[in-house]
Amino acid sequence: MEHVSWLLAGVFAFAAFWQFSAARSTYRKLNTLNEYTQFLFFQPKVYNDHREKFLGFVAEKSTASVSDQAMASYQAIENVAIELEDKILVANVASRGQRQESR
Repeated sequence: MEHVSWLLAGVFAFAAFWQFSAARSTYRKLNTLNEYTQFLFFQPKVYNDHREKFLGFVAEKSTASVSDQAMASYQAIENVAIELEDKILVANVASRGQRQESR
């Protein structure tokens, strides 16, 4: 009986660790997407460039099903945000600082 309780405790600990890891990963992804959105608002030239590239990407996927287009679009945006994560964060902090100083 004691082995069963240790096994259940181990399974519970593993499930708790997995849940914590999944939540942390999801939070990081959402935070990165949020920073990317803010970056595009702070940088209108970059926004226009990324918009044109994204519209070209969507045009390339026009033969795919609507759900495949949506998933490909989401994945493309997520990949750009993750790829630029460090640069975006630094640029956003600088932009926020400039906005604070101009008040």
